[in-house]
Amino acid sequence: MNLKEKLKTEGVNMIWLAQRLGLSRPTLDKYVSNPEDFKVKHFRKIVSYIRSNERDALINYFKSKTDE
Repeated sequence: MNLKEKLKTEGVNMIWLAQRLGLSRPTLDKYVSNPEDFKVKHFRKIVSYIRSNERDALINYFKSKTDE
């Protein structure tokens, strides 16, 4: 499961998330497509929204596409 799928599973709306992170929607879309580009502060907020811990999130949702 990638980050986009996990956000959808948890019912996290992309517009809502962009507002909470202080990002534009296009920037959020770019980051969700390449989760390794997120800043640490954004990563920590997202982890709390997807009800995961940081270690599991890094392993499962924030890996680069080349790691898959």
